[in-house]
Amino acid sequence: MILMYHNIGERSAFNTIATAEFQKQMDYIKNSGKYSILSIDEYVNNLKNYDIDNPLTVTIDDGYKSLNTVVLPIIKKYEIPVSIYIPAGYTGSHNVWDTEIGYPLIDILNWSELREMSNEQLVTVGSHGINHISHGHLENDDDYNEIYKSKQLIEENLESEVRYYSYPYGQLRDIGQHTVRNLKKAGYKAALSTIWSKRNSQNNIYRLNRLEILGTDTLDQFISKLDSGYPLKYFRQLIKNILFNLKIRK
Repeated sequence: MILMYHNIGERSAFNTIATAEFQKQMDYIKNSGKYSILSIDEYVNNLKNYDIDNPLTVTIDDGYKSLNTVVLPIIKKYEIPVSIYIPAGYTGSHNVWDTEIGYPLIDILNWSELREMSNEQLVTVGSHGINHISHGHLENDDDYNEIYKSKQLIEENLESEVRYYSYPYGQLRDIGQHTVRNLKKAGYKAALSTIWSKRNSQNNIYRLNRLEILGTDTLDQFISKLDSGYPLKYFRQLIKNILFNLKIRK
């Protein structure tokens, strides 16, 4: 399974998990003995043959400054690899896509800070597009620019290869008709959605499912998300996908 985070902060808030809770969660996945904790490379490679049981990888979207100040010390303590996904047009800025509709401002790492992060052995840097926009209705050229130019910009600034893409918003409606083809053309190895499911395979390598971890999740709720077979969230997501595919819901 793939866990999805955004911001980690002193206390739970919008898109933010409290540091103490994040540490408890990392301690649980590391020491419970239930999971094989993998880098995103290892996780994707394992989808070919399923050689590793109970694979789990940690992903963090949006590139917030807490990655450096809060997340990095914790993942180094527990030796947990993470992949982080950067909206390349907003480095050194903030979550404009949220603040424009009234949500709180959260600062994003600048290129210098990202270079430090990318040099950490436990960290893999991927793309979250240029402008943090849905791909759902983009024309082919605009779609490709978000995918390719973000990759190019990150690679030029960090001097390391970008192999993974995380779709902004990430539901079926946010993946356009050109998007998977453009990801392949640009040289991405896989892409991550926000579609709620524990299961992944080679068949959805460019639309990998994830479990979103919320700031309101207690440790017991976190454990339940990871361990329960088919919770209510799974069926809500399934219905949402069916309605979209039937063109009943946009």
